[in-house]
Amino acid sequence: MTANHRKNLKHAAMVKIRAVQEILRRWDPINVAPGTVAPSDEYDSYAPHIVSMVEGGCTIDDLASHLEHLCVQAMGLRASSAQSRSHSLKLAAQIVDRLRPFNFP
Repeated sequence: MTANHRKNLKHAAMVKIRAVQEILRRWDPINVAPGTVAPSDEYDSYAPHIVSMVEGGCTIDDLASHLEHLCVQAMGLRASSAQSRSHSLKLAAQIVDRLRPFNFP
């Protein structure tokens, strides 16, 4: 693999990660308004794994469940509610739709 090819792969990966980070900032399950009240990168660390999940073929339901799991396990929020699940499904669909053009020419 050439250095240029590695550079292109890294750039493509970073574009995907930034796209997911943008959506996660709208997700904001702990209501910290990233970039306003909290650092703008509050949820950014979750993006690489989410990109991997989507590239691995996860469903929207799988991704929404992962987002709900993050809320409970990583953020210490209460168990999923119908409202939080609905919000997570909406954002999971946006993530999958946003990444789909990268995975399917």
